Amino acid sequence: MDSAAGIGFVCCVESGYLESQTVRMVESLRKYGGRFANAPVVAVSPRSGPPLSKVSRALLKSHGVDHISRRGVDQYAWFNFYNKPLALVYAEEHLQTELVGFLDSDLLIVNEPEKLQIAADEDFLAFPVECKEMGTTGSAGPYEELWRASCKVAGVELDTLPWVVTAQTHERIRLYFNSGIFVYRRACGFAKEYLRLCRALLDSRVGTRAEGYGLGFKEQVSMALAVMTLGLRWRSLPYSHNYPMSTATHDHWYDLENLRNARVVHYHDAMWPGFWATFLRCMQAAHPDVANWLSALGPMKNDAPAPSRLVSRFLRTARTWQAKRYLDSCTMY
Repeated sequence: MDSAAGIGFVCCVESGYLESQTVRMVESLRKYGGRFANAPVVAVSPRSGPPLSKVSRALLKSHGVDHISRRGVDQYAWFNFYNKPLALVYAEEHLQTELVGFLDSDLLIVNEPEKLQIAADEDFLAFPVECKEMGTTGSAGPYEELWRASCKVAGVELDTLPWVVTAQTHERIRLYFNSGIFVYRRACGFAKEYLRLCRALLDSRVGTRAEGYGLGFKEQVSMALAVMTLGLRWRSLPYSHNYPMSTATHDHWYDLENLRNARVVHYHDAMWPGFWATFLRCMQAAHPDVANWLSALGPMKNDAPAPSRLVSRFLRTARTWQAKRYLDSCTMY
């Protein structure tokens, strides 16, 4: 089977900022995705919240996106990144493709992402983190014990994890993927194992207060642990397939040649109004056709109606409180 024809993509979508990003991500896939441009896309709303705006629903429909909403109650619904494994499990009920790819909503496809084509001897493709983040460099690393405790929950020996090199900072760390973009064979059972391990790590109360990564670590580490527990044949995606741009790293990491080589840009907050002019200028130098298209669309904005924004604000406050209560109950490493 031709892999491009046999892949279906999954993303998460919710009212507010995320729906605007999801629409633009799908539009970029349809416009610049090459052999993947016409792949089926399932956008999942995996937890309770206000409905998408009429504009967003119409745009998703016009691009052939199947939007499914699962409003079931889950004890970890407050954890934003828990949405990813949940969405994959739900989406597999609707997809018939041999391969499944997950796409973060803040991705911009700027050229055909050819490396997403999975080979006959591969089960899983993902991008190792661009910098160490919560990765561990070995026994002397500050997060080694956190990794050891997490591996114990999964039934994996820490020392069996392969080594990878981070794309931007070139650090050698134990296997650790960024969950913004990845592809797997649905027959291998990755989605259910990813969800099982994410839930098991949440149940374990193994925690860290490392700023910016405390909870997100549980979701991202679950990917590497699932690859190990399932014995999957994996390949690293190159930097060109998850090139990051953000206000936090732009002054230190931005490189025009890397942006020119990029197929997928993980723009984070770079397309919102405060950084829009800089982002557009960078894109004009690297991908002028994409820049011209974006210029006509303008910066990202929240298209949700006022009542939905109010509900979303309340939910964010409640979920932040739940996350704090959870972290207070954890054993910290």
